[in-house]
Amino acid sequence: MQVSDSHPEHVLRNSADFAGERREIAVTSAGLALTLHRPEDRDPRGAVLLIPGWSGPRSGPADILVFLASRLAQAGWLAVRLDLPGRGDSDGDFAGTDLDAMIAAVVSVASEQPAGKLLVLAGLCSGGNVALGAITPIRNPQSPIPNAVISLSALPFQPARSETFERRRRWRNIRQYAAKALSPRTWARLAKGEVNLDRVRKNVTASEKPASGERNLKDSARDIEKELLHWNGPALFVWGGGDDEAPPSRAHFEKLHAAGMGARARTVFHTIPGANHNFYARAWREELAGLILEFLEQSAS
Repeated sequence: MQVSDSHPEHVLRNSADFAGERREIAVTSAGLALTLHRPEDRDPRGAVLLIPGWSGPRSGPADILVFLASRLAQAGWLAVRLDLPGRGDSDGDFAGTDLDAMIAAVVSVASEQPAGKLLVLAGLCSGGNVALGAITPIRNPQSPIPNAVISLSALPFQPARSETFERRRRWRNIRQYAAKALSPRTWARLAKGEVNLDRVRKNVTASEKPASGERNLKDSARDIEKELLHWNGPALFVWGGGDDEAPPSRAHFEKLHAAGMGARARTVFHTIPGANHNFYARAWREELAGLILEFLEQSAS
């Protein structure tokens, strides 16, 4: 094993060259697994930390974070994908890791980035909430402070999720399963015992609120949304037009922006027509990459 010259606190596990980029797999002193996408033959213009959803690995659903990181590196940015504690290849307790521990992990990785260049936190779904939580805490003045945040398909923080929000989520799951029930393939899988009925039951009755006496790991000990009202950096929020949870989520964050969150003229809200929660289609990903690169250009100017 080698130690990365640019990040002596990282143990470099592997590296490889790709078209227009170099990728390094490294592990931090805290046991967090990273993949760094570096521009080929030039110094990075800045760094973007890509944060996956609640339980996903650093590749993201259908490798969307790999796709975005590659595009960022080819455009001259250092893109860092990380596994949150207890996820993927990172150390930690999966079942015991809460939102605040995820935020602390992202802050630790952000603090290791070179000072003096644009530093952006970009998260998908729950990773968007992590990014928003990591951009607000008070830090060591010697550590780099993230300049901007990108939040993709983010939902309101737990205290803001009303019964109406939860009911909408349950009905979305019911509609999805009802559509699957019309497929002969679904019935064939059911006959073979390939359908997890317990998971189906949980999805159509699920609530984000914990059972009595249990702790909600997705709820921060801080009032992050209140803190965000005093943060005035650039922000990009993107949702998919085919995501049922997008309209109320966008309205919620637009309301926070009107109350003080984010720079007045440098906060962007965008919905990609037809896109689902994880932007699966190639055209949606291309549009998303274009939005992010345009936002970075404006934030760097």
